[in-house]
Amino acid sequence: MSNIEKIQKMVKGIYDRKVQVGYQAKSINERKEGEIWEEPSGRKFTLENGKRKQLTKIPPRGFDKCNGWEESDCEKLILKTIDQQTYNRMGRCRVCQLEFEADLHRKGKWNEWVADMEKKRWKAIKAEYDAEMKLMKDADGAFDTKLANAIAKESHR
Repeated sequence: MSNIEKIQKMVKGIYDRKVQVGYQAKSINERKEGEIWEEPSGRKFTLENGKRKQLTKIPPRGFDKCNGWEESDCEKLILKTIDQQTYNRMGRCRVCQLEFEADLHRKGKWNEWVADMEKKRWKAIKAEYDAEMKLMKDADGAFDTKLANAIAKESHR
């Protein structure tokens, strides 16, 4: 029986079996008191007094620390997603980055800093482009002259 026939029967109200409406995953209630288990993230848990308790103290992210900036000695662990995103781009937590940018505004150096960041970004893009073009140029068989000639002859007919 095809899917279309099955759907047509369902629309008419003819069912061959029960229709599942929801889904219930394995819950903590199915674990026994004192049982220890490990999740795919590598963290270990146990069940104490009906509540899940973490045994291993692994932070959810890496062990990166904020580098701060000239006027800040921040050594906060980078744990939040927004701090991780800011740290990946700028090397500091979000709060330090906001303070750094506010300080640039106060000193009147904001526009210079933004222009410098744009130059660095475009240099990185150009370096990536040049590397890709060099790979294509050096690749064996990257350009088949026989195929190009055949296409050129066909287009002139």
